[in-house]
Parts: sequence; C-alpha cells; structure tokens
Amino acid sequence: MKFFLQYWALILLSALTILLVTLILETSWPVAYVYVVSTPSGAAVSDGDAFLWTTPARIPVQHDGLFIAVSHPGRVPVDTLLMPEMSDEPVHISLPYRFPVEISSEPSGAYVILDGSFIGHTPLNVSINDPGMHHLSLTLGNLIVLEDSVLLLTNTPDSFHYVFPRLHPSGMIYIPPEVGRSDDFLQPYLIARYEVTNSEFCEYIRILEPSPMRDSTNRWGRTDTIEDMFPCDYPLFFYINTSGEWAIQDGLENIPVAGLTCRAAEEYCAWLTSLDTSGITYRLPTENEWYTAALAGSGGPWPWGSRRPDGNLLNLSDRSEGMLRRHPSIDDGFSYSAPVGSFPYNNWGLCDMAGNVWEYCRPLHADSPVVARGGGWLSSMDDCRCDARMYPDTGLGYPFIGFRTAASIGSQE
Repeated sequence: MKFFLQYWALILLSALTILLVTLILETSWPVAYVYVVSTPSGAAVSDGDAFLWTTPARIPVQHDGLFIAVSHPGRVPVDTLLMPEMSDEPVHISLPYRFPVEISSEPSGAYVILDGSFIGHTPLNVSINDPGMHHLSLTLGNLIVLEDSVLLLTNTPDSFHYVFPRLHPSGMIYIPPEVGRSDDFLQPYLIARYEVTNSEFCEYIRILEPSPMRDSTNRWGRTDTIEDMFPCDYPLFFYINTSGEWAIQDGLENIPVAGLTCRAAEEYCAWLTSLDTSGITYRLPTENEWYTAALAGSGGPWPWGSRRPDGNLLNLSDRSEGMLRRHPSIDDGFSYSAPVGSFPYNNWGLCDMAGNVWEYCRPLHADSPVVARGGGWLSSMDDCRCDARMYPDTGLGYPFIGFRTAASIGSQE
C-alpha cells in the first residue's frame, strides 16, 4: 500500500500509456492482408487517403474493412469494400470497358440524345460505360431528326458520322445519298414538304388558260384543257370567276389538288422547271426516292414508325368519311382531303407521307406502270403504309390521288 501511495501517479501514467498503445495498435495494425487482382491488371487502387497500390497487390485491412477505388485507363472505375475474411482467396475485380465514341454530323450543331438523355451538340466525344445496343437521336434545327441504334462491344474508339437531310433554299428538303434505306443507290435529290395544293396548281391553270371560256359540251362546263387534265366524273374545286379567270372555291386553297392524271402532274413539274433559273429540274419522285423520304430513317411501316395509326397522325377512311368508313373507331376530323400540314411531320420534316391523297411517282421507263404511294382519305391504314402502292388507270383522274414534287439539282436526272 505504501508503494502504491508513493508511486500512484507513475502507475496511473503507465496504465494510460498502455491503454493508448493498445488503441493505436487496434486501429493501425492490419488484421489481415487481402490479395487483390484485376482485369486488366495494372489497375490503380486507392483507399481514399494517401495510400496507393497497383494490382496485383496485397492490401492491409483492419477489423472494420477498407473501401477502395480501382481504376484503369479506358475502363469504368469500380468501388468496393474489402473485409479481413476475404484474405483466404484472391479478390478479383473486373473493370468494364469504357467505350469512347465520336459523334459528328453534316452540318454540325445537331442536338444529340443518347438513350433518352441529352449529351451535347455535334461534333462531340463521349464515353459510354455500358456495352450492347444504344439509341441515338440527332435533331437539326428542331425540324429534321435522325435516329440510329449502335452496338458497342469492344473498347476500341467508335466514330459515327451522320449526313442530315436539310431544308433547301427552294423550300424543299434536300436528301443526300448517305441517308437512303433503298438497296439502289440514290443520287441527291429534293422533295417537297407538302403535297401540291389547289392554290399552287391554279397558278399553272391560269397560265395555260388566261381567258378560259366555258364549254357547254363538256361536263360542268369544263374547258378542253381542264377536261384533258382532270378526266374524272365529279365536280372540281376550280371554276371561272366573274373576272373571267380560273379560281378556287373558298376555303379549299390549301387542299391537295386531286383528280388529275399523272401526265398532268408531270407537265406541272415541267412548267415549274421553266420558271426556275437556279438549275433545279422539277419532276415527280421515283418510288425509291418517295419511299426513302417517307420512312425518314425509321423502320416503318408508317412514316412515324411502328405506332398504330390514329386520327392524330393521318387522314384516312375514318368515321367521318361517308362512303366506306373503313375505320369507324378512328376520327381524324376530315370527311375528305385535309389542308396540307394538318398532321405531324415525319422525322425529315415532310407532311402527309401517309394518308390525305395518294401521290404519283415517276415511272422509271416509258413502258413502266404508273404507281401511286402513301394512301389517301379513302384508304385503310394498311394502304397508308410506306410500302403500299396503287396502280391507277392512266386515263382517269381520281379524287384521292394527287402528287408532290421532287427535283434534281444541276444536271442530275
């Protein structure tokens, strides 16, 4: 007792020292060494402080474990927790590929969405962490959209370049050959955004007949010129007004012209060419040109893709159409033709590539049959598919067939 009283301070200090050393040893000395390997090897391992290792490495681990971050150039970093009980066998850490991707477009500045998220404007370089299929959507000028699915399997750099259709100074859409889905090579061409309207065609009629005279021998007093262009047994939207000029019934100016022959449509295109001084040759689109523009880079079968048609997408034979009513569950709001532009554009800014009126296509040869594509206001939804076609009688006009113009640039035909 005397000894304790004499040296109590020293004994207390010694006890505190032993306790402190024990705590230090408890927290600083590893309980086990965990052997860490990685694929690929040579990965950097960090514990978040100042300690760094390179795989393969034996890493000291305390009782409560150790969080580590494993990284390697070109791979996705991985975080994990090491525990002392992992010391029995090597811990293998696989670092997934990081996919470097370059995306560019012509013209540049396209708005790019990757798998539903905006990632920037072209040109850009991105790293994608997940292998497999990814969806790209590029938008140019809030009008033209290109969509693509890309497959990433290795971490070698990938480069994707897209050539956009674009709005031409003529107001038509310029289609470069790189965007075609047809098996046949397509020269670059222009195609109109809308079907030719009554108003546009009436300008041509006024040039042909500046002072028309009603003919009592023809139906409804038509002139020979009109009878030749519109050999159809129903009234037309055109009439001779009090000024002695061809005019259009009120409210029908923006309805697509219909009832004319394919030859009349071709003659209208020739007239447009005669007025042009920029080297554009107007004509009807070929079937391949029409089909490429209708799909607009989608997989079809309709211009907007695979969604089932409804009254918000196109004008077809619906409950308001009084003759056939092929789809009584659909209401598109129009009994006959709709004004052009009444329904959404496809990805390349083209309207009414399905429904409204069928559209004449340019025969490839003189003896080739005349074909119309796209379906019309009297059609079923299947007849409005991009791959549907109709073979009209060339000697007749149909109230559900019209056309849109295409054009070659320069000397291209």
